[in-house]
Amino acid sequence: MHRQVREGRHYPWLKFFFEVGTQDETADRNNNGIIDAIDDTVSLMDELRKKGYPEEALYYLELQDGR
Repeated sequence: MHRQVREGRHYPWLKFFFEVGTQDETADRNNNGIIDAIDDTVSLMDELRKKGYPEEALYYLELQDGR
């Protein structure tokens, strides 16, 4: 998905909602203490910012103990 965002076009009317639970998984491939589901979501949002999407077009909800 990250590559698709980098290589794709910018559509200024798009808005994004991301939701991730802190218990969605246990994998932590880079051993930074943050599960991959959260790391990957946050880095995807970074790619969208680089693409030109403003902060108000991105909404992130992290559910503590969520699955």
